[in-house]
Amino acid sequence: MSRRTALLVIDMQGRFKEIAENGKIIENIASLVKLFHNKDLPVVFTQHHDDPKMTSVLSRWWNNPIIKGTEEWQIIPALQKVLNVEDDIMITEKSRYDSFWETPLKSKLQELEVDTVVITGTMTNLCCETTARVAFNNDFNVIFLSDCNATSTKEYHEAALKNLAFGFATVMTHREFLKKYENV
Repeated sequence: MSRRTALLVIDMQGRFKEIAENGKIIENIASLVKLFHNKDLPVVFTQHHDDPKMTSVLSRWWNNPIIKGTEEWQIIPALQKVLNVEDDIMITEKSRYDSFWETPLKSKLQELEVDTVVITGTMTNLCCETTARVAFNNDFNVIFLSDCNATSTKEYHEAALKNLAFGFATVMTHREFLKKYENV
């Protein structure tokens, strides 16, 4: 893991807490946040919200908006405990699956000369997979951790991992990542 690696923690919010708990990813992500903090590497948290007027196709598709500022929008408590409010990058204006769309994410990563992103969060096949693909298309190396991402079904999760491994990301487990990069 080089000085040019950033951890992306995507949409680990109240709305997706049950999915994260069922996927058993919270503890793994918390340990990664601590590792990145200890190595003084960038950590980015995203928080999805929908337009309360439901003007986007995404908002209308789900017809169950996440309203900015509500409990569903907040970072889940277990990760709030490891969040460094002074140093972590907070992307709070995310309103699409893609964490780069109309957010400062790309410019923040470029300012820090990041060339590799490690993707974690919810939901594997929606926001996490889309962000991984867009990161790849923006010339970032992508590491996607299979047991640090979760979604609503095992089938969706596994399909996303297969697609990403084929052409967009290096897919590995949390343990494999630590073994390869922890002492670098």
